[in-house]
Amino acid sequence: MQAWTDYPFTWLGDEAGKEAPIREINVLSYDDDKYCRIQVNGKIDEIKACYIYQRAGRLGEVPGINRRQLTFLKADPQSNTAASDSP
Repeated sequence: MQAWTDYPFTWLGDEAGKEAPIREINVLSYDDDKYCRIQVNGKIDEIKACYIYQRAGRLGEVPGINRRQLTFLKADPQSNTAASDSP
C-alpha cells in the first residue's frame, strides 16, 4: 500500500526527535496492534501506524491511514526486524 511518513530514520541521516523529510513509503504489513512493516528507500523497517499518512504531509495536517485500510494487509511473521538490523 502506497503511503507517506515524516518519521525520522536515523539510518537515513535524520536526527531523532527532529523534523524529518516527508517520504513516500510502501506499507507491507500490519501487526494488528500498533506497528507496520514498511519499505522506505529500498530498506525494510517498522514504525507505528500513527506515523503513516494517506497523502504527503505531516501529522495532523493530512489524514492518517486507518484500521480499515490496514486490515487489507496481512501480518508478516518476520515483523520486528528493523532496517538497522538487516544485512
